[in-house]
Amino acid sequence: MAAPRLVTNLRVRWWSVACGVAMAVSVAFVAGLLTGGAGAYTYLDNIMETISAFFAASACVVAAVRHSGRVRLAWTLMAMSALSWGFGQSVWDWFQIVRGVQVPFPSAADAGYLLAVPFAIGSVLAFPVASERARTFIRTLLDGLLIAVGLLVVSWDTTLGAVYRAGATSPMGMVLSLLYPVSDVAIVTMILVRLSRVPRTGRTPLLFMAAGLMAAAVADSQFAYLTASNTYGFGNVLDAGWVVGYILVGLGALRTVQRPLHGRAPSVLPSRFSAVLPYVPSAAALGVTIAQKTTTGNIDEFTFWTVLSLIGLVLVRQYLLGLDNARLLRSLSARERDLAHQAHHDALTGMPNRKFFHDSVAYALERGKPSRTPCVVMFIDLDEFKTVNDTHGHGAGDRVLVAVAERLQGAVRPHDVAARLGGDEFAILLNRAPDAAQLEAIGRRILHSLREPLVIDGFVCSTRGTVGVAISERSADTCDELLRRADIAMYAAKREGKDRVGMYSEVAA
Repeated sequence: MAAPRLVTNLRVRWWSVACGVAMAVSVAFVAGLLTGGAGAYTYLDNIMETISAFFAASACVVAAVRHSGRVRLAWTLMAMSALSWGFGQSVWDWFQIVRGVQVPFPSAADAGYLLAVPFAIGSVLAFPVASERARTFIRTLLDGLLIAVGLLVVSWDTTLGAVYRAGATSPMGMVLSLLYPVSDVAIVTMILVRLSRVPRTGRTPLLFMAAGLMAAAVADSQFAYLTASNTYGFGNVLDAGWVVGYILVGLGALRTVQRPLHGRAPSVLPSRFSAVLPYVPSAAALGVTIAQKTTTGNIDEFTFWTVLSLIGLVLVRQYLLGLDNARLLRSLSARERDLAHQAHHDALTGMPNRKFFHDSVAYALERGKPSRTPCVVMFIDLDEFKTVNDTHGHGAGDRVLVAVAERLQGAVRPHDVAARLGGDEFAILLNRAPDAAQLEAIGRRILHSLREPLVIDGFVCSTRGTVGVAISERSADTCDELLRRADIAMYAAKREGKDRVGMYSEVAA
């Protein structure tokens, strides 16, 4: 029973097992670098670098076969990058191990190493990330420039400047020497920019690939610096960056073999990481510039102008950030107005709703207390509206309600409030109570507007209604009380034959 269970666990968790094996191999390799002699170091270092590169290439090929679209393209480009680097390392092995001579510079090995860079950048760019609008794309591009310029300052003060000042025996040698640290800056920049746009569901493989490429870039830069300063020797633990880097790339590819990436990348909300990210290289650039000033007493011209450009980019980014914040505030204000309108208006007819009507009546009652000015509430219920729904459907009923709302709003005075309470029930607030003749005229106008024939979906619909009227009489009156009285008056009018106006005072009498 134990053996089948072990096989099942390996099938399910083989990627975790692969990570454990890779970690053990990496630790053993670093230990070998630290304890082995010069000969053992040369063999172990070179052979492991070649094996790790071809392992990464093989894993990327398998991942590419398992996917389609942009993910397949990304892993294909990464496989080509690893193969190119592995070819360069194989040439290096041929000179150092097989022939036992110093590797010439430049050589075919440099072609393999440097050709791996554009393939790696293309792979990072090909991975699907969250869609970006034009404004977001411009800000992302600006963030990339900030990161690149910041890393360029750091590289110049640590590696690139040393390589440049060391010189070379030929112009081609100088160009190739500078291309290594510059390509490292390009790779790290692209990784940092893209990581913030990758959704969480597909981030693990890219994180492994990014960590691997960054480890290789660090090893590459330190090799260029130590070589330029004539201090490179065996036993340097940073050489493990190439081996560990390509092992991580291979593990990232195998992760997508275990859990393939499918579907379009979802939207990604800006995170604190993406907000702070562009400023980290900028702060590092400022730090190395201060260190240069305090240790040497001056700042070289390249660093000065590059840092000045960096400050300009930071100011532009802050300006764009301010514009985005202002745009966001305007959008939020408009959204708040929309929400306030939706909270106080009926979604179907656009009329004020029960809450708006309740607040309006309460305000009118409070305002009229000092002068004892009454207000009038009219309660309107459509006659035989259920027949419209049952005969022609609820869609036709909704269009009838919309038409009734338009007619009621056209029948009242500009300062009055017409609202839909719900269903086929409407209410009207007459803010300044008219005299008896005006009130009767308003009631007739409302009934007349409702009697007008209405054509819905080719059929003529007769919409009539019954109106109940209540006038505020006491200072303690409330909206609910006035609606109750108007409702009583309306039902009394319905009992008398519908399509008429009923006054609460008449009912009470």
